[in-house]
Parts: sequence; structure tokens; C-alpha cells
Amino acid sequence: MKRVSVLVCLVSFLFLQLCCDAEVDPNVNSVSEKSASNIFMASFNTVWQTVNENHYDPTFGGVDWNEIYKRYKKQVADLDDNDQFIELANKMLKELKLSHYAVFDVKKSSNSGSPLISQGTIGLETRIIDGKAIVKSVKPGSPAFAAGLRQGYEITMIDSVPVAQMIKDTEESHIPHFNDRVLAGSMNDVILNSFFGEADSPVLVTYNDATGIEQERKIIRQERPLKTIIDENFPAIYLDFESKVIEKDIGYVYFDAFVPPVDTMFAEAIDSMKDIKGLIIDIRGNPGGMHEVGEAIASKLVDKKTLFSLFRTRDGVEKVYVNPDGKIFDGPVAVLIDVMNGSASERFSACIQSIGRAVIIGEWSPGSVGPSDIKELPNGVSFMYLIAQSLTPDGTVLEGYGVKPDITVSLDRGELLNGIDAQVERAVQYIRDNNK
Repeated sequence: MKRVSVLVCLVSFLFLQLCCDAEVDPNVNSVSEKSASNIFMASFNTVWQTVNENHYDPTFGGVDWNEIYKRYKKQVADLDDNDQFIELANKMLKELKLSHYAVFDVKKSSNSGSPLISQGTIGLETRIIDGKAIVKSVKPGSPAFAAGLRQGYEITMIDSVPVAQMIKDTEESHIPHFNDRVLAGSMNDVILNSFFGEADSPVLVTYNDATGIEQERKIIRQERPLKTIIDENFPAIYLDFESKVIEKDIGYVYFDAFVPPVDTMFAEAIDSMKDIKGLIIDIRGNPGGMHEVGEAIASKLVDKKTLFSLFRTRDGVEKVYVNPDGKIFDGPVAVLIDVMNGSASERFSACIQSIGRAVIIGEWSPGSVGPSDIKELPNGVSFMYLIAQSLTPDGTVLEGYGVKPDITVSLDRGELLNGIDAQVERAVQYIRDNNK
């Protein structure tokens, strides 16, 4: 069977959020009245036909795709600009009740705050704990660290907007997709995205410190050094990657997207770690990327040819194998995940768990799993669409289900204030227990 094209597999709800929140660029949206109707209709037909030809299920999960076409086609003539087209197309695509279907504007997305595509960051990660935005980590030497923010602090306002209001607005505007974990991830995203944007731009952060005293800091976003471009129809991706040895003999690797050169950097990290007794792969908050990168990482963790995953298309089921590549690590492995994982990061976690090569620790992920491809539409915007259904080697469908940890661990603010990341600590304990 021909290998499934796995170009990129990033969570579609991220782009739906970006398209809805981005400011209008009149140069991008300008379409003459004479040509508007034809361009929008051609673009609409391309979206519908692409789904019609590529959806892995010819029954579309029981949805009448032809009826949907007739219903939405009537509204195309009333469109005035690309913003309206994006809104209409995404509304139609949501009726499929699947992730990785999204129409979005690359230029607008590139200027929107997002950990994946923003040039600037303050070096801060938060998670919602007991309804509050709590600092999960602060990168040493980052603008946030220099401003005095620390692990466990509570963020109360961002640019004078109360965090409680941001969470409430997200909950009220959220369209149910699969489960409550998708909503939890979206609420985390709306807070975290606020810390990203253009390099050298400011963000006003109000927070409660360890003693409960309210502080306010204006923090300037710092340029991120690691950038990669995976496709001309997709914004540039900015990466964070970290590798080190903790607890004297446990390897720790963190990265925030499954895109090149992460696979090369992971291999180099494994090669450089001498005599480690275990490995922690921290992909919490990782929204995905390219499936091939996950397979390359898995190839450093297996000692023989291994069935890694399945892709179901209309033509049948394709089996994907990974082979050991160069120096491998054969000790215990713990993979950390949470409700903000998606796409290729969920597929990697689920498959490495299914083959028994790693224990999964953290929180149950949402279940937004591709793979997908991207094309440019006649009106100049981009369309991401699903091209297969992703399954683990034992046939478990990941879309809508996600990855359930072997060991469920939630973060606790009190522990964070004391410098304890409970999920990392549990991973260390697992490795110690499996080296006795």
C-alpha cells in the first residue's frame, strides 16, 4: 500500500481560534465585487470536494455531506470578504465533528499569539488549576523570570483583562467537540497564548505571588531563536527544546512541537547522555506536528522492527513500522502528557504506550488526532483537511478518545510553589522503581 502523505498534523481548533481572533487585514481580504462571488464559490466547492474525496469514511460518519453542501452553498453568494468565508467554511466543517478540518489565513495566523507561530515569548507556561491560571514553569533567564515571576504564582490579569473573564468567555463561546478535555485545553490555550506575540512587544501581567500579594509587571516579549518552515502554506514554527540530566542519572528531554529539527536534536540528546538509567520525554502542551518526527524519535527507543501505528483510508489500512536507528536507549521511558496535547503528540504517546515501550504519566489528552494535509484555496486562504484515521497497533481509534495515562497525576499549586512538579516527580519515581 502506498505510504500515506503525512505533511503536518496540528490541532485544527488552534487555527479556528486564530482565525476568529485575528484583526482584519484589508489587503488580504479585498476582493472586487465582480469577482467575489466566483472566487468564494470556487473556494467553497474546493473545500467540499476535497472532503468528499479524501474523508477516510465514505459514509462521513453518518453525516449527509451532500445535504450539507446544498445548505451552505446558498449562503456563499452573501459573502463579502475572506473573514466571512472562513467563518462559513469552518462552520460547515464542524458538522463532521472531527478535528483537523480548518480554513484559516496564514498571514493573520502568523501575527496572532500562539506558542507555535509567535516570534516573541516571555518564557512562561501556565495551567489552569482549580479554576485559576497557575504558573507551571518559568524559563531561567527569560523576561518573565527577570520580572520576578516564579513557579506556582497565580496570574490574575493579562493586559488588564481578568483571567477569570477570559476563562468564562472561552467556556461560553466554546462549541462542544468531543469531550470536556477539549474545553479544558482551550481554556488553558487562551491564557497561554496571551504571553506570546511579536518580539519586543509588551504584555502587562498581574499576579499573586507566594504570599498572596498582588504584583503587576510590564514584560517585553523576547525573540525566540529556533525557527523552522515546514510548508509554504503554513506559518513559520518557533520551537523550544531542552535536554539535560536530572537527579544525576535520568535523562530529560522537552520539546513543544513534532517538527524538524526536533528529531535530529532528540537523537543528539540521546547520543550525548552517558550512563543514564531512565528517560523522561516531556511533551506536555505539545499540539503536534509531523508524524514522521514521532516515528524518528521512536526509532531511538526500539531494538527491533516494530509495528508502530495504523492509518485507515478509503483504500484500506496501512501499517507503519519503525526500525532501530543508530544508538538507541533501552532503559525505562516515561512520557508526560496533559489536556493540552494534540495531534502527532497524541499519536506518538498512544503508540509508544501501545507497544509497551513507555509509561504515560499525567492527564488524559483530548483526542484531536490526524493526519492531515494543507492546500491553498482560490481566494488565497489555506485549508487543512483530514486524510486518514489514526489508530494504535492494536486498532484503538485515537480521534475523540485521546491517550489515557498509565499513571494519572495532576499538578498542585502548593507543590509548584515549593518547586515540585508532581508529574516530573512521579516519572522519576517510576524510573527508580524500574531500576531496582
